[in-house]
Amino acid sequence: MEEFQVIQAQLQAMTDTITSLRDDLKGMLKKEEVEQLITNTVTTLMNKIMQNINDKIDQLVSEKLVEMQAKIESLDYDNKNFKDKIQILEDKTSTNDKSIHEQIEKTYELSKLAHMKANYNEQYSRKNNIKILNIQENREETEDSITKSVTSILKTHAGVDLLLTDITAIHRIPTKRGQTRPVLVKLRNNSAKSTIMRKRAPMKNGGYKLVDDVTKPNQGLINRLHLHPDISSAWYFNGSVYGQTVADERIKFDIYDNVNNAIEEFRRYRRTGVNGK
Repeated sequence: MEEFQVIQAQLQAMTDTITSLRDDLKGMLKKEEVEQLITNTVTTLMNKIMQNINDKIDQLVSEKLVEMQAKIESLDYDNKNFKDKIQILEDKTSTNDKSIHEQIEKTYELSKLAHMKANYNEQYSRKNNIKILNIQENREETEDSITKSVTSILKTHAGVDLLLTDITAIHRIPTKRGQTRPVLVKLRNNSAKSTIMRKRAPMKNGGYKLVDDVTKPNQGLINRLHLHPDISSAWYFNGSVYGQTVADERIKFDIYDNVNNAIEEFRRYRRTGVNGK
């Protein structure tokens, strides 16, 4: 606003000067000379005014450029700070993710180890148990009647005289609907169990089946081995699960084993004598 007031004052001064010159020179100069003088004067004044305007514009533009440059530098600084903070957060996140992943892996391994030990302990507690399948069930049977049936069947079909003192517990256990519930016999020691289990063939001929009392995880492992194309047979023996490959290799498996890896590891150990686990 001040610049326009200055320009207006200059124009007014120019007008006053021209008027004064016109009056002073009216009698002294010819009309053409007066017009030429006025033209020269106006041109000079206009050039000065335009120069002033241009200088002012250049000054304003320069000031704005300096101001914008300062803002840009400030934004660049802030942007760098933000990038640094983001990088720090990303590094922390990456570290936390790695730590969480490692903790999950560690927890999983500990959980797996605990499950394996629990399964081993449970299987160990069942080491003297046997299950007898296909013993006819009736609604009025009692523990005494089941005991008499079991001892009678063992005597008749296997020639085994099972003493009552060898039995610590006896009862039926659940099975699939519509099937006869197996009888679980808990024996006093492994000697009594071995005597009975050696008679599986004659018991089978009599229509009965003797099986070990295997934990659910171990039974699941046996079922998994039966489904594997490289395993011809699988069984439980003395607290562990074994599988025989189609190449007649007898391998011990655990509940978390990858069957393919376990077979390959067994063969590598047989070739080199080095256990890769």
